[in-house]
Amino acid sequence: MCCFSQLSLLTGQLGQLIRIDPFGVLPCVLSLKVIAHLDATSLCRAAQVSKRWKALADDGDELWRGIHEQYIGQNASSVAGIAYS
Repeated sequence: MCCFSQLSLLTGQLGQLIRIDPFGVLPCVLSLKVIAHLDATSLCRAAQVSKRWKALADDGDELWRGIHEQYIGQNASSVAGIAYS
């Protein structure tokens, strides 16, 4: 079991690590690969976190093109399902 002073020291040290922006540490190419796995809603929310995250979210034409194709594909299949039901 840890005493209060040990927990306080640990909290202080971990607090600095938790505040590190992962996209500030990673190269832009890797950051874009990470956010490429987000859906449209999550990507919009991520763009509101900071200026850096917004720049990343706005940076990739391929990123938004993929989301657009996914959204259009889902709508087309649901519309097709309704039309043929």
